[in-house]
Amino acid sequence: MIYVMNDYELIYLIQSNLDDNALNFMYQKYYRFIWKLIHLLDIEKKEQEDFYQEGILMLHKAIKTFNEKYNKSFTRYFELILKRHFYQLKQSLPKYYLYDHTDFVKDVVYIEESFDPIDLHSQLERLVYEKYFILQQSVTKIQEDSKYSPKQIYNAIYRIKDKYKNMV
Repeated sequence: MIYVMNDYELIYLIQSNLDDNALNFMYQKYYRFIWKLIHLLDIEKKEQEDFYQEGILMLHKAIKTFNEKYNKSFTRYFELILKRHFYQLKQSLPKYYLYDHTDFVKDVVYIEESFDPIDLHSQLERLVYEKYFILQQSVTKIQEDSKYSPKQIYNAIYRIKDKYKNMV
């Protein structure tokens, strides 16, 4: 006669006697459940093994902290812990990835274009455009290098920005 234990008996054996066989049985029993949730959350292939390891850790945590007096089944308790942890992990994943292979840019040709997008009438506007917008120098640095006052420089910056707005 083969006797099959339920989750409550297995958890009791693990919590009280630290039974390794019962723990291994729980790992095998919930193996597919963890993978199912990983696939439902559409985790990328390269992250799946890490999520599985986290799932095993959460199973161990659920076994250690489960208390049947709250009238919840162990499966639902573990599912709640696992889903919360996976959602938290998924939020902490980077939103961008650096690719190891750069084959997709090997035949790219870069073309330098030089065009004057706006019509700069005065010498001051050309100077400010070059030093402030292109070279990103400060207004005080531009003032020191030229004969113009800060107010004239700020007014030129405003006129250039205004011309860009009108272009769009």
